Amino acid sequence: MKGSFVKYGIIAALGLAAAYLLVQIFTVLDRPYRTETAILYDMSDSLYTGGYLVFEQSEVAGEGQMGYLVSNGERVASGTQVAEIYSDPSQARARTALTELDAQLDLLERSENTAGTDVDLLLTQRQSALYDLLDSLDRQEYTQISSKSNEYLLTLNRLQITTGATRDFSGAKELIAQEQAVQQANLGSPTPVTVPTGGYFVAADAAQMLTYSKEELDQMSAVAMADALAEGAGTRDVSGAGKLVTDYKWYFYGVCTADESKKFEGVTSVDISFPGAAEKVLPATVESVTVDEASGLAKFVLSCEYVGADVLSLASATARIDFESFKGVRVSAKALNIVDGNKGVYVKYGNLARFRKITVLYQDDEYILVPEGGKVGTDNEVRLFDEVIVEGTDLYDGKIL
Repeated sequence: MKGSFVKYGIIAALGLAAAYLLVQIFTVLDRPYRTETAILYDMSDSLYTGGYLVFEQSEVAGEGQMGYLVSNGERVASGTQVAEIYSDPSQARARTALTELDAQLDLLERSENTAGTDVDLLLTQRQSALYDLLDSLDRQEYTQISSKSNEYLLTLNRLQITTGATRDFSGAKELIAQEQAVQQANLGSPTPVTVPTGGYFVAADAAQMLTYSKEELDQMSAVAMADALAEGAGTRDVSGAGKLVTDYKWYFYGVCTADESKKFEGVTSVDISFPGAAEKVLPATVESVTVDEASGLAKFVLSCEYVGADVLSLASATARIDFESFKGVRVSAKALNIVDGNKGVYVKYGNLARFRKITVLYQDDEYILVPEGGKVGTDNEVRLFDEVIVEGTDLYDGKIL
């Protein structure tokens, strides 16, 4: 009998242990919650849409193997030589060598200008230039390696002058001058390419031309423009040496839905950029918005008076139109709950879920922006760095997580 009691006691103990384990497993499985930290963030009410960029522009004649003497987007005066046409590949190599020699000579001449500098300052500049160079290498920003290297060499050369290690670089400059003469002879006299008037020049291999005129786009319906954009019509490669934009003011013709066009109501100015092509955000003026109720589409026209090489290269692109910017604390839209008519989110405090009301500044499909300085007991209770629950089952205020 005594043995039976012991046996049943062991079974009961094991049963309790198993039950406890099952409860713990169930508790863990029953709380698949996930949190995101509320952070400070900038959001914009934006519209993404395709369209055409209209510039006052013309093509610059030129044909053959070409070397460019000005940067893309550079403003040039009438008669400026922007490129040269080579009759032999050796001329192109000579021009490349001359460009490098010019840069070396300029660096040495700048190195000799040490007025107003002292050793301590130069040592600091040398260290900073070295760190910048190493950072560029680490980030694989290879296009910046040359300029960063030159800045480092500049500080080294100035240290040599300032400390008396060398008086000047006249010997090195003389050798460069001799090599320049050799390369100039190799270059010969390539055919010059000049611009007939002033403007902003963009090389042919970096630009597109719009085949529609501004007048044609003005007359085009929203449906016709949407079809043209979908077909990839209205643009072509630049022929000749490149294109010359003769006015800094340009226009963007875009198409959106009739519902999206409501964003323009009462708006006179917006910001425009072209993700992946021209990232810089530029201010633009809303010129017109024309809604076609039958098709549910709208055509709009923006104007802008700011230019850059990346924008000038375009003829058609997807634009991001920013209408209004907001700054506040960002939470995931997945976290939104409505409790007793109040919008809010559940926040993890210790091992408890707490419902916190929010005031919405701005919301898109993914995130909600709420004002900074949230305080419990007000209409906006979420605070910076709160752990907001974005996934969870059967949440309620005070639930043990």
